[in-house]
Amino acid sequence: MLNERIEKIEVFNAEKVDGVWEQRLRIHYNCVGAIEIPDLIPLPAPEVSVNTRKGVVVNYAPSTIAG
Repeated sequence: MLNERIEKIEVFNAEKVDGVWEQRLRIHYNCVGAIEIPDLIPLPAPEVSVNTRKGVVVNYAPSTIAG
């Protein structure tokens, strides 16, 4: 069913931007064409604390947030 809705997919070369590899795709839909989705500011990931057992707490915090 998905193949019936997509005309073609363009795959661009991967580029390293700010130390993170990014690769662009452009999907062309039948009867609509390509839809441009604007870049959104990513929401920060919350720090998470988990009580694994009595007296032991494990904290998870992202070191970097990929954009």
